[in-house]
Amino acid sequence: MAITTAFVTGASGFIGGHLVERLVAEGCEVRCLVRPSPQVVQSARAGVVPVTGTLDDPATYREALAGCAAVFHLGGLVGAPRKADLFRVNGTATGWLADACAAQPNPPRLIFVSSLAAAGPTPMHRAFRDEVDPPAPISDYGRSKRAGEVALQQRGDRLPVTILRPGIVYGTRDPKMAAIFQAIARTGIHFTIGFQTPRLSLIHVDDLIDVAIAAADRGETLVHDPAGGYSPSGYYLACDDRMHPSYGQLGRLVARALGRSVFVWPIWRWVGRGVGLTAQTFFPPSGKGNLLSLDKVREATVGSWACSGHKARAALGLSPRCSLEHRLEELAGWLREHRWV
Repeated sequence: MAITTAFVTGASGFIGGHLVERLVAEGCEVRCLVRPSPQVVQSARAGVVPVTGTLDDPATYREALAGCAAVFHLGGLVGAPRKADLFRVNGTATGWLADACAAQPNPPRLIFVSSLAAAGPTPMHRAFRDEVDPPAPISDYGRSKRAGEVALQQRGDRLPVTILRPGIVYGTRDPKMAAIFQAIARTGIHFTIGFQTPRLSLIHVDDLIDVAIAAADRGETLVHDPAGGYSPSGYYLACDDRMHPSYGQLGRLVARALGRSVFVWPIWRWVGRGVGLTAQTFFPPSGKGNLLSLDKVREATVGSWACSGHKARAALGLSPRCSLEHRLEELAGWLREHRWV
């Protein structure tokens, strides 16, 4: 089923920008929630309707939801100077968005792009996490995204909601993956926290968008629970589960894509925690998050983030178009072409 009208939060971000381009290319009118800035003028192109407002003020976007078949919720904070701000935007405001959707005469399908951090690391003695495993987030970011999931679970009787939990999302225009490429290209060094780093789950942004659009068409929906209890119905883990490299291995793959050698330099975990605390103290996390903070150190020092994409593959047709190695080579070429490295 083609989506004719959609509302997108987080449209100015890395994933949101790619999603908007895809929806417009498929003939969809896209209403984008954006903060007042010069980007609002830039986004006013064919097929895109800027809606100036913020997630925590439903009055600024409520009217724009009228007539939308789908709402893609990608907006939120990765970090914040105060933990309360993180939970207000990622948790409480997600519930307010759902309330605004449910108040429509024909409530749209809500697709919430959450995070694997909301699920938590792979359970002990398991090779992979899947949707049946109860959530156990270990970072403030993960707990705040889980708070948003709980808010939606509590409203599952009022509108159809599907939640995607992607692993690390990468692709063109991604500043975080670009930072890894830049560090290796300039120094030939790839730092890791600890001598054994967790296995990672990754997904290319194009593959995630395939899944998000499929979820808007035929995704399983949440089971209502007034207490916000967890049920796997309506949740999908999204990753390319053909390969789960560690962070150290990812550095070697990036170096290979760049055509150069790299020295993987492990630092003691206590050193990593000290650096994270120092960075967080003197450079408080912004809305887009910091590359190094205590939250990131917590996530970097668990056993594994490996998850299974079986459910999304079976129900939503998750089928990564290329291997991780090929995607990294493509990204290296794009970064060079645009002089990011």
